[in-house]
Amino acid sequence: MNTDNKENQIVIVTITKKGAQLGRRLRLLLPGSHLYLPEKFAGSLEAGEHAFSLPVKEAVREVFRQYRNLVLVMAVGVAVRLLATELRDKHKDPGVVVIDDAGTFAVSLLSGHLGGANRLAKRVASLLCAQPVVTTASDTSGTIAVDLLGKEFNWEIEDTDNITRVSAALVNGEPVGIYQDAGEMGWWPETKPLPDNVRIFTGIESLRQPDFSAALIITDRILEKEQLTLLPSLTITYRPKSLVVGVGCNRGTKSTEIEEAVTNILGTHGLSLGSIRNIATIDLKKDEAGLLEFARKYRLRIDYFNKKELSQAKFPSHPSAKVEGYVGTPSVCESAAILSSGNPSLVVPKERFKGAVTIAVARLAFDSQKSKGKLFLVGLGPGSPEQMTFKSKEALSQSDVVVGYNAYIELIEPFLHQKEVIATGMGAEVERAKTALNLARQGKTVSIVSSGDSGIYGMAGLVGEILREQPGDKLNVEVIPGVPSLVASAALLGTPITGDFASISLSDYLVSWEDIKRRLTLAAEGNFVIVLYNPRSKKRKHQLVEARELILRYRSPSTPVGIVTNAFREEQKVLITDLGHMLDHEIGMNTTIIIGNSTTFTVDGWMVTPRGYQTKYNLKQ
Repeated sequence: MNTDNKENQIVIVTITKKGAQLGRRLRLLLPGSHLYLPEKFAGSLEAGEHAFSLPVKEAVREVFRQYRNLVLVMAVGVAVRLLATELRDKHKDPGVVVIDDAGTFAVSLLSGHLGGANRLAKRVASLLCAQPVVTTASDTSGTIAVDLLGKEFNWEIEDTDNITRVSAALVNGEPVGIYQDAGEMGWWPETKPLPDNVRIFTGIESLRQPDFSAALIITDRILEKEQLTLLPSLTITYRPKSLVVGVGCNRGTKSTEIEEAVTNILGTHGLSLGSIRNIATIDLKKDEAGLLEFARKYRLRIDYFNKKELSQAKFPSHPSAKVEGYVGTPSVCESAAILSSGNPSLVVPKERFKGAVTIAVARLAFDSQKSKGKLFLVGLGPGSPEQMTFKSKEALSQSDVVVGYNAYIELIEPFLHQKEVIATGMGAEVERAKTALNLARQGKTVSIVSSGDSGIYGMAGLVGEILREQPGDKLNVEVIPGVPSLVASAALLGTPITGDFASISLSDYLVSWEDIKRRLTLAAEGNFVIVLYNPRSKKRKHQLVEARELILRYRSPSTPVGIVTNAFREEQKVLITDLGHMLDHEIGMNTTIIIGNSTTFTVDGWMVTPRGYQTKYNLKQ
């Protein structure tokens, strides 16, 4: 079996027939995952599936040592007994999630923080519409998870010995101080206040509080002995990836020489090697063996810049005619550090080490690079949770704030736990869109929800219009597709829109009635199947009457018509009638009407629009 890249993969293990079915479903929902299932339930194996002989203990032992994420589809008690002899170290044990055969609960069982089981349990629960079960103290008490702080930004913890005792201090409500002078600032949700026992200080000397039990230090600096004496005995230091090291070197410089230069210069200036985000240099060094070896050893990416980019950068030192003669730019290490970091100033200007290597260091300006957040435009589908896409559920689970029309917010109540919800009434679409955009600009992850698909009579178009009026405002916006009402209604009716169709809203709130009539005329004249959205409301009654009269000029009264109200919702109503009797039935704003074309017919309760196979292949033969 291929065992490449197991660190980044998820393995699912099942032991029952029902569990195997759930496991196969989950494997498709978790790209790159593998599935282990008993031979007697395996049948024909697909890629990524592996059959094993019972008992399951050997299979669990194998995957426990190979993968970083395990999903066990079985009872929690069974999982505990299978894992008991395999446990070694919480820093090395994989994250384990247990799911019952029915897919009702996703339990974070092992390595909830470091192994990522808490995050995986929530992800799996979202995909299966299950309930995540997370019991780690920091999660249930709403305090800081010491071992996860900054993990999303790849911060490193320098002193792991104190993690357990500092975590206990936080959970037990003991005073804990925090000092930060480097790295990303958005490590705590803005919508959630810090725990009452946590206090942030602007100076490291302020941490010298007699009643403070512990401290969290977020810095790229090496603290001096005098500073260390000011700190509580229980202190954890986090190393954010905040430094960019610009490197210039002669051809053939060894990796050890580059390493010695970087280590020596950072140490001299009191900067931590663990806080290097990347190194930067000229593109002529793309094949420099020593530089590449150094980068691999410390798992650092290299940013390359061409001579034109480097020569145009504003660097503080005097230009080097000698360097310019060799590579075509008067500065390499300083310009590269400045360009890669986005910061025009340097922490360490160019220093030469033993004649062969030049080093300059810049610090990323996180205060000016604060995330602008993200905006999801989410299509919820026709109404029931089962008709929502997994991507829609994932977007909701990732969001800090969910914005939407009152009725749509009610439909997704089970997915809004611990979310800030902004719900408004009909006619407040512009207000909702602007509110969501402003929240995203503040660094929050926001979902604007629409029924059906966000891009079909939904909020996506409005957001696009607002963004057009704000050029240069580059936000991270993602449209999440949903099942539109016309598709949901068509599925309930049979197959009425197999061929070409036209979708027209009869609401003249935003479009003039003359324009709507023109579109109806063209669609009817062109023999399109016609889907009518927003056909009638308490205040709008004549539009549907006029629309029917117009279509009757081109269609027979016997043309099949499907009427669907509240598709896939509790008060769902589905019926098939004809154009002549269409107005005899109850129709409202939550109704979608599908009017067939000249070839549409009904059969056994189905409304069918042929696509042309009968003509081409003579299906009666």
